[in-house]
Amino acid sequence: MGFLQSAINQVGRDLGRVASNAVFKDRHAIPIRRAKSYSSSSSNQRPAQPKAQPIQQVKDDFEKAIDFKTGYKPSTLVSKLGGAFVVIKNEARGFVEDGYLDKEESEQLFDMMKNFIDKCGDIEDVISFTENEDAKEYKQLESIMNSMREVFVEVLEVSAKACKKQAVEYEKEGEALKPTNFFRYVGLHLIWMPRYAKGGEMKIGKTILANALDFFGSFIVMGIFETGLAYFLIRGILLLTGLGNYYFTELKNTKEAKEDFKILAKQERNRAKAYEALIKENTKA
Repeated sequence: MGFLQSAINQVGRDLGRVASNAVFKDRHAIPIRRAKSYSSSSSNQRPAQPKAQPIQQVKDDFEKAIDFKTGYKPSTLVSKLGGAFVVIKNEARGFVEDGYLDKEESEQLFDMMKNFIDKCGDIEDVISFTENEDAKEYKQLESIMNSMREVFVEVLEVSAKACKKQAVEYEKEGEALKPTNFFRYVGLHLIWMPRYAKGGEMKIGKTILANALDFFGSFIVMGIFETGLAYFLIRGILLLTGLGNYYFTELKNTKEAKEDFKILAKQERNRAKAYEALIKENTKA
């Protein structure tokens, strides 16, 4: 009964190290958001999962299936455990229907596995009081556990392969990131479009209004003879603003985004290694 217990313990350590919020979840949003500003590539936008249920629904379904008392007769206990196994099997395969096991899915899968193993241990203890070691309930229990191990390995194999592929995609995204063209970036600042230069939405109406106020405002305040001087003075301020933003923001953000993609690629490879270690642990003869 202990052939999965060591693996579950290992999962707890690896999950905290590889897929923690501080490393995986929070950092994950940074480069993807940046990538949208620089590239139209959608290689990191994985398809929606057609079969996987929302995580909370998965939790609820599994808890209903596994939360049964151990006061039933052995055959009933094994039957109920088999029902919980079917829930895990279907949900686990639904998780990787899109070919990828994300952080939340990993946590839920490992949590279900641990609870399932704990319940198996409880049932084994109950059966041991009333049944002989060669009783059919023991064989049925062993069969369920072997089937669980096969599903566990199957899901991790799919995900390990996906993690390696995703790591390559992240590296490609990072290498493809380029700062906005210098002349375009500064030029957009000169015509009152700094947000658009930084990847924001183009707002033609506000741009026209800003330029109109810029010119006519200078005329009203400075007078007709000094309007040109005021207008070019404002252009100088906008130019300096554009230059400052480019060198101190745009180039810096691009460099940071590239580093973020490297971090993501490393995380995916670490997750693949963790999954492969679990696969090896659960395929030992």
